[in-house]
Amino acid sequence: MTRTFEEPGASAPTPAERAIVLSGLVLAALCTAWSATTGAGLEPVAAAWLAAGAWAAVSSLALALRRGLRRRDWSAFGRHELPKDTELIDWSTKSGSWLDMAVAEENERLMRGD
Repeated sequence: MTRTFEEPGASAPTPAERAIVLSGLVLAALCTAWSATTGAGLEPVAAAWLAAGAWAAVSSLALALRRGLRRRDWSAFGRHELPKDTELIDWSTKSGSWLDMAVAEENERLMRGD
């Protein structure tokens, strides 16, 4: 698996970092297999997958912060540019003027009695 980085000083995640992030998913898969063989039900499986997702998110953030503080490599937080449009409706609904046109068309249709 190859990755390209925009910044010249950015480094790829180490195998140990990948193992830390993905370890929760492996444990959840093992819990799923155990539950299927013993007939323990879906509750432990659901809890395991929720915990695995939370573990992946938290550990990924923690490792990115660690890399930023230790190596001054903040590339994990700077790969995407924010949109140039700063209107609040575009940020909150991602619809912009399309929503205004749809509402106006609906109001016009109701006024005509369609």
